[in-house]
Amino acid sequence: MKVPHLGELVEGELGRALRALSVADRDGDHAGFSALCRRHAAELDADRNVWLTVPRELRESFRSNMEAMRPFMLTAQRIARALDGLGYPAALRQLSGAEPGNPMEKLHEAEVLAEDGEFDAADALLREELGEGLADDSWVALIHSRLATHAAMRNDLDTAIEHACRAHDLARRSGHRGVARAAEVLDDLLTAREIRRGTTDGRRLGACREALTHAQRLSDRALFVESNRALLRLLDELDAYPEGSSALRYLGKLSGLLGMNHFHLGNRDEAREWTRKALHECRLRGDRVGEEVYAANLKEIDRRE
Repeated sequence: MKVPHLGELVEGELGRALRALSVADRDGDHAGFSALCRRHAAELDADRNVWLTVPRELRESFRSNMEAMRPFMLTAQRIARALDGLGYPAALRQLSGAEPGNPMEKLHEAEVLAEDGEFDAADALLREELGEGLADDSWVALIHSRLATHAAMRNDLDTAIEHACRAHDLARRSGHRGVARAAEVLDDLLTAREIRRGTTDGRRLGACREALTHAQRLSDRALFVESNRALLRLLDELDAYPEGSSALRYLGKLSGLLGMNHFHLGNRDEAREWTRKALHECRLRGDRVGEEVYAANLKEIDRRE
C-alpha cells in the first residue's frame, strides 16, 4: 500500500511545503525537516486545520488500515512538535484536542507521549478510547496493538501478549488486512516469553525460528536445494519433539517453504504434496492467513500444469 505524503491533497504553497516536509521526514533528513519547519512556521500554524485533519479522500484508508497509514500520521505529529519548539504551540494542543470523528485524535497524542517514554499516560489515553465502546473491530485491534507495543517496550511480556492476542482475534474477526502482521507480532512475543523463561520448549522454539530463518534466506537467494536440506533436517528435529511443543506451530510454514522451493525447482508433484501439508497444518491450528496463502499457492501450482 503506497502511503500518500502529507500535503498530497493540498494545493498551493502550503501543499508544496507539506510534501517537502513529508519527504524529508521519511528520508530521515532531520536538518532539512527542521529548516522547512522554521521557514514555513507561521503559515503552518495559521493553516493547521488543513493538515491536522484527515482528508475526506483518505478517511476510508485510515479506517481500514491505520497501521499502514502511520507514516502520514507521524509526519503531522512531528511538524506539530517542531512548531511547538518554535513558539507555535497551537497545533500540538490541537492534536489532543478533539475534532469529533477524526481517527487521528487520541492516537496522535498517545504516540507523542510514547515517543517521550510516557507510556502510562499514553496507555491511559488508549484505554479511554477503548472505554468509549467502539464498534469497529479493526480500530479496536489497532488500539490493542499499540498497548501491546508499549507493554513490550516496558518488558511486560505477559501484558503485551494479552493485548496482542486481543488484537489478533479482532483482526481475524473483522477480516482486516493487518491480520498477518498481528499474527507475526503475537508469535514474536510468545517466542520472546518462552525464551526468557529458559524452558526446554523455549530453547526449541528459538532454535526452530533460527533454522527457518536460515532456510528462508537460502530460498531468497534461489538456493532451493540447500534450503530444502535445511528444512528436512529441521523436520526430523520437530518429529522428535513432544506433542504440544510450541515449536510445532511452525510445521505449516516449514511445509509451505518446502512446497515453494520444489515449485521453483520444477518439481510440481512434490510442490503440491508439501503445500497440501502446509494447508492442513494451518487448518488444524486455525491460521486463516496461512490457509489463504497456501490455497492460493495450490491453485498456482495447478494452473502451471
